[in-house]
Amino acid sequence: MGDCCCKNREPDVFAYTPSSTQNTVQPEYRQRPTKVDPSLVDQLVLEMLTEAASRVDIDEESPVSLVKLHLIADKEEGWLQMITSMVNVIPIENPFGPTAMSVLLDACPLPSRETVIKITDIFGLSAERAELGEKNVRVDRNICIVLGSLAEKLVGPNSIAMLTERTLDYLYTFLVNQREACLCLFSLITLEKFAHTMENKIVIKNRLEKDDENPLLRLEKLADSEDYTWRQVGFCANWALDNLFMVEGRKLSYEMVDMSDINAILNCQDVSEYLQISPNGLEARCDSYSFESVRCTFQVDDGCWYYEATIVTPGVMQIGWATKNSHFLSDEGFGIGDDLYSISYDGCRELVWYNAKPTSITAVKPWQPGDVLGCLIDLTAREVIFSMNGKRLPTYNEIFDATKYGFFAAASFMAYQQCRFNFGREPFKYAPEDRLYATFNDFGILTDEQKKVMPRRLYLEQLRHSSVKEDSCTLCFDDTACCILEPCGHRGFCSVCTSMLRECPMCRGEILNIKREDI
Repeated sequence: MGDCCCKNREPDVFAYTPSSTQNTVQPEYRQRPTKVDPSLVDQLVLEMLTEAASRVDIDEESPVSLVKLHLIADKEEGWLQMITSMVNVIPIENPFGPTAMSVLLDACPLPSRETVIKITDIFGLSAERAELGEKNVRVDRNICIVLGSLAEKLVGPNSIAMLTERTLDYLYTFLVNQREACLCLFSLITLEKFAHTMENKIVIKNRLEKDDENPLLRLEKLADSEDYTWRQVGFCANWALDNLFMVEGRKLSYEMVDMSDINAILNCQDVSEYLQISPNGLEARCDSYSFESVRCTFQVDDGCWYYEATIVTPGVMQIGWATKNSHFLSDEGFGIGDDLYSISYDGCRELVWYNAKPTSITAVKPWQPGDVLGCLIDLTAREVIFSMNGKRLPTYNEIFDATKYGFFAAASFMAYQQCRFNFGREPFKYAPEDRLYATFNDFGILTDEQKKVMPRRLYLEQLRHSSVKEDSCTLCFDDTACCILEPCGHRGFCSVCTSMLRECPMCRGEILNIKREDI
């Protein structure tokens, strides 16, 4: 190996060094704890990454490494050590890295305002540092993830304190330079999360408007890029312009997209709160630390059906089939395949999920951006078959013991994951050859109003101004209230909503029976 021209250069890592202890004697409960060996913290972070990625039982105890990190982070100095360790050691090539960082920060104690402010000083954030970001993409990507995760958790005064002028310069420079797709992506996501606090949103919007051309207007044009990282940048920029940083004179995306030949999309009214859906309703993304889910608009009750999903990000997604009886509990990590009424394939961990129990798949490699997952359900033959890039996986039929009709294409996403769906609008890449099948797009029917994937803010505003019938369900306001929950006796819910309830939304009592009342 030749000599490195920068061998005398200091490595681009950060080390948190506690300030010297005052000579004055402090009360015992305020004494500074002994600093943990940095190499031990690094080891625990990497162990946590490995264990979290392989963890499949949501009921099992937390990994030992996560518990130890939680104890270390209980003190200010330990928390700062953990943060700097994550930034320094989590590799960019690990698909679970960004998600693990979000999960770890969510699990650990929240920092104080003073501790949060120290972060920007430790990292030395500035436009000048961002100009050099492409020299160590891993470190700067991890810094952006940390900042974004904290901004999401600390909505309010602490988030405002974090978004200093130098922090904004640092993140904004990545957007303008557009030299490294990964840094552009995560700086944009971080700005979106800072914008959860209104004061920050105004500051960021004003900064975007200072340039002759808003950088997001350039970036949203990349939404159809064949480079999957730039494609994510384009998706996020488009979503931000529609929902957060609106530009005067720019039409909203749903007003410009051609939906004339699209008859089945991801259901915007049947989706977890933090899942983002593209203007054409065929691509979805999650940047929240929670597990977000969505179903398709088309229901299948008999026959054989097939759709494909193109993987945009290689992390944890559970893609497959679900019914209206499926329970999506995003904050508790329940998604597609985690109950009796849904089944899914997770190509990151190479598992098929049914009833929250995984089955290991060794016939194919972990999925990568551009891979195509095929999903087939044959209700006549009582078979569910997944395929990766045309290679068929084992056949599954357990789900038909619980339900025999009412299936939807469905998917759940962990943080920083994105996927594009083909419900038959375009030719399939790996269509089944051993049987006849139908597609949702050939049989689906959507009105012009149902095809509108409006920004969530407009959808909520529309709901506020819409009139609701007196006998409407108090949960969805769509169907007629016709059910009584027993034994508590509370009423006012439709049959669709009650089928998804485990406890009464009024009294939190257990539901033992659902009685239909005469309408």
